[in-house]
Amino acid sequence: MRGLQYYGANDIRYNTEIPVPQVTNPDDVIVKVAFCGICGTDLHEYEEPIFFSSAASPDGDKISGKKLPLVLGHEFSGVVHEVGSNVTHVKEGDHVVVETTGHCEERQNYFKSPENKRSHLPTCQSCELGYTNTCADLNFLGLGVDNGALAEFTKYSKNHVLKVDKKIPLDVAALIEPLSVVWHAVELANFKAGQDALVLGAGPIGLATCLVLQAKGASKVVVSEPASIRREQAIKLGAVGFNPAEFGPRATEELRKLGSRGEGFAASFDCSGIPVTYETSIHAIRAHGVACNVAIWPHKSVAHYVMDLTLEEKTSVGSLGYTTKDFAGVIKAMEAGKLEVAKVKELITGKFSLKDGVEKG
Repeated sequence: MRGLQYYGANDIRYNTEIPVPQVTNPDDVIVKVAFCGICGTDLHEYEEPIFFSSAASPDGDKISGKKLPLVLGHEFSGVVHEVGSNVTHVKEGDHVVVETTGHCEERQNYFKSPENKRSHLPTCQSCELGYTNTCADLNFLGLGVDNGALAEFTKYSKNHVLKVDKKIPLDVAALIEPLSVVWHAVELANFKAGQDALVLGAGPIGLATCLVLQAKGASKVVVSEPASIRREQAIKLGAVGFNPAEFGPRATEELRKLGSRGEGFAASFDCSGIPVTYETSIHAIRAHGVACNVAIWPHKSVAHYVMDLTLEEKTSVGSLGYTTKDFAGVIKAMEAGKLEVAKVKELITGKFSLKDGVEKG
């Protein structure tokens, strides 16, 4: 089959002779890929392996043992092509999305042989507690666990495959993955209907945050973004746009005025991941507010005065990825019309074929 394979930093190749995945486990689901997005994480991996570094090691990925080269792609939709004998919740022809985390449970699927030392590894504490998105060896399909979805077909175990109503276009369904990242963050922030929120950064995840907050019943969503084209897109989706560059050092003070009673927001979501937005995310929320970091940061620290949290009993929390519960929440909201398909479609900036992936991706 055709696909885009990751060989290492700055080395992605279009290949027409990748083996088509086969059912080798009764829990397997083979998906014919319809659409696959290119994530910011994919771009980071192109520059320098982060998740793929596991598959580049001599022993292969910690979850699966797979080694490079591997097919990229982890945010996608498709149609069920074939299923294993244990799979009953989806069938051939169903429209599906796949929650792509690889964690301790998946290790057992890859290493069933009692002679393999990895089959005896204990389940990490996070997975035991049900927090599979923070597994000690977390990785993702399409980022090192196994071949991803920038190909004609892909395969994963049944517990990660969720059915989607056919009334949802498959190109829109491919965005359920990034929306699930945000859904998880908004849940983690304990956000309630009727509250207001600040979003810092209007890239793809920032815009997705706007949509999820609206679906959750936010009374007001303000997006702080200096780039006019991104800010205008947020406004188009129903948010209030704010240009921090217009106010310089007074930007945070002016942002606070846009919150309830002019005293800040109930919650903030940092989707930029730079020191100034981190500080703003804390200073711009009201007393007892929640500042949630959604962004993936480079390996840099940021100075922070802890009493900024303590004096008003604010909470700062980090959010990582998603679970199948988050996918289910997004699907339910989309099928109910709370996440508007027309607005979600606005997040799609272009489409191209696999053979053009290296050049245009």
